[in-house]
This record gives sequence, structure tokens and C-alpha cells, in this order.
Amino acid sequence: MYDKAEDLFIEFVKLKDGKHNLDFRVDGTFFESLGSTEVQNADVQILVEVDKNVNWMHVRLDISGSMTVDCHRCLVSLPMSITTKYLLIVKLDSQEEADTDHEDEGVELIYLRPHEFKLSISQPVYETSLLALPMIRNCDEMETKPCDEVMIQKLETLNSESTMDEVVDPRWEKLKQLKNL
Repeated sequence: MYDKAEDLFIEFVKLKDGKHNLDFRVDGTFFESLGSTEVQNADVQILVEVDKNVNWMHVRLDISGSMTVDCHRCLVSLPMSITTKYLLIVKLDSQEEADTDHEDEGVELIYLRPHEFKLSISQPVYETSLLALPMIRNCDEMETKPCDEVMIQKLETLNSESTMDEVVDPRWEKLKQLKNL
């Protein structure tokens, strides 16, 4: 288990040309160390295939596992499954200075200087894992709903009160009349 972002790297100088398979696993402390406040717990496996050549590497990340996040509706902890893939194209022995995004979605082009001997995959794993979570995180798709019933009742009460107390500003009514002309 890799707890810190510094632990997630590939020492590519030790790899011969050809394909290599690596396996990493991260938990909630990995996401916490990179500043995530939304991931409470995680068990994420990263299968890495490195295809190394003299001047470049293709690093394929196959990320799968589960992450526990808050429900957007009632704030109960929800375990969410994730499955995603990501490709890093690494140019070795390059004089380029900056990391540059490739135009394709799910592909990143990275330039490494000649004195570098390892490649950190922490940031791509972190960002790709978070992006694999659904935009709306609730239990609508789950068979058994772990909703906090007290919170749901409170939301329904607040919603019904707000619709009953809604007073329309008379200026808006005048504008609606102008629109109908």
C-alpha cells in the first residue's frame, strides 16, 4: 500500500527496453496527502504497463477500485466504484522544460530531462481517479439506499417551506407583462 504521493514513481532507468508490468495500490491517505478533502477512504489498484524505448515510453494506467465520498443529497458516506484508463507518453532525453497536455482525452505528453531517472505517476493517478467519480454522487443507482432519513426529512421540510413562503417581487410581474406584449 502506497500512502504518500512520493511513493508512486517508476524508476525507468532500471528498466530495459520493452514492456514491463507494475502494480500499485493506494488508499485514502494517498488522496489526503495530495489535498483531497472529498475522499474519505479508498482502495484503488493501479496496473501499469510501461513500454520503454530509447527515446520514449508509453505508460498505460489501468485504475480500478472503490472510493468513499459524501452523498451530495444527504451527506452519508457512499462507496463508489471507479474504473478508468490513462495514457502517459513520455519523451526521454528531451530539452523541453514543461509538461504539455496532448490533444486527446486521457493522454498526457511529458518531457523528461536527461538527468531525471524516475517518473512520478502520483498526479495522473490522483486526477484520473477523481475524474472517474460520477459528477452527481448519490445513491439513486444503488439497490439498498443508505440515506440519512433525518437529513432527507429536513431537506423536504425546508423545500416545502421555501415554496410556501415564496413572495414574488412585483417588479418581476411588471416585466413579465412587458414580455407578453
